[in-house]
Amino acid sequence: MYQVWLNYYARNTDDGQDSSDVFANAGAHLKDIAAMGVTAIQLSPIHPFGQDTTVGATYSVRDFYAVNPGYSGVRGSDAGARQRGIAALKRYIERAHGLGLQVLMDCVDHSTEPDSVLVSQHPDFYRRNRGGRLVRNQFGFAELDYDIPALRSYMIDMTEFWARSVGFDGCRADLATAVPVSFWATLNNELKRVKPSWLMIGEIGDQLGEYAGTYSGPGFRPGERYDQIYAFDAIYGVDYMSALRRVIKGTDSAALLQQAWRLPDQLTKSAPAGTVLYRGVDNHDQRPRAAALAGGNAGMLAAMAVSFTIDGIPFIFNGQEIGDTNPTSLFTQQYIDWMRPRHPEDSQVFKNLLTLRRAHPTLAHGTTTWCATSEAGSVVSYLRTSADERVVVVVNLSSQRRTTTVTLPSGQSPGGTVADLGSGRTYRITNHSLDLTLAPYAYLIGAMRP
Repeated sequence: MYQVWLNYYARNTDDGQDSSDVFANAGAHLKDIAAMGVTAIQLSPIHPFGQDTTVGATYSVRDFYAVNPGYSGVRGSDAGARQRGIAALKRYIERAHGLGLQVLMDCVDHSTEPDSVLVSQHPDFYRRNRGGRLVRNQFGFAELDYDIPALRSYMIDMTEFWARSVGFDGCRADLATAVPVSFWATLNNELKRVKPSWLMIGEIGDQLGEYAGTYSGPGFRPGERYDQIYAFDAIYGVDYMSALRRVIKGTDSAALLQQAWRLPDQLTKSAPAGTVLYRGVDNHDQRPRAAALAGGNAGMLAAMAVSFTIDGIPFIFNGQEIGDTNPTSLFTQQYIDWMRPRHPEDSQVFKNLLTLRRAHPTLAHGTTTWCATSEAGSVVSYLRTSADERVVVVVNLSSQRRTTTVTLPSGQSPGGTVADLGSGRTYRITNHSLDLTLAPYAYLIGAMRP
């Protein structure tokens, strides 16, 4: 998954972004994204907000059925302008589809701007206090009331509109736990009727037992009842990302990563069996960018080596592939420095890792067993296993050269070799142990052989 933060692609002739159509500027990078091996794009919200520019509270929706004029470059409030704005988005999605990329929309279904058109069209869709005033969430946005059946129908119809009219392939649910899981299960079920491959991603950091599990209860249609259906196909790895950032920042032991993997719900609870999580180290909420942490670009790449080889969905934030460090901002216009990239070589590293993941399906679908290391504070190791293959991963997440002993699971053969899938170098296993020395932020991804 590759996240595109649309604010970065505003017109900027110094950076080769010559169009007032943000989708056209962003679309110019799609070929390179696909060439890395990415298969899906996650867009930031596309609806109007604030003053119809590229700067402002992106997650404060003013009209669910329109495209932000600041992104489309189309001004005007008439029906023709609305359709031209939608057409700009559709061109981007069609371009992505032509390269084999799916495109997900960012579904901000929990609230709207207090002056959203929905407030006047459907005032009954909102939560209100005893005085009849709109209830606002922690961001000052007006909260929607999902006890209202008509609201649920409206939101499902709206999402289906975007799937049919421009071709969206899925939905990233913003602040998913602010909306009842029963609605997300309904939305996922209904959109899969439209597109069987529809993908639902939940931004969830807690309540994983409820939101990452199955839902049983009343369905959407009269007399319909759901029996153990999923609201989400995958969820955010919130604690995993937080732990990984703290490790490469140098403030926590690498052992924290295994805890975040085992207990992704507030580091205290496991997720339901079969839960698929995002695996990454950067997104639009993170400050500073991962390449600007203490580990620098090398630390970011080591963190991504873990994310590409552990179970889950690898997640790339736009600009990571060139080591960009410009953070997102709701208040100032920011750009990715595409013309003067800090580390243009990073895209090849990502491509190599994604190529390995495809060539060795065990890295995508195998089981994960953590291995003890003698340098547990800085080196992590795990074994990915399938019926056909065993791949061991060892990553030095520190700025120091480390010599470590990796203890492989007792159920494995006590001897054999490990062949580095990148360099071809061979390491010997003796008494379930693998000894090796890793440079700062270096890693080994190796196939085990008898």
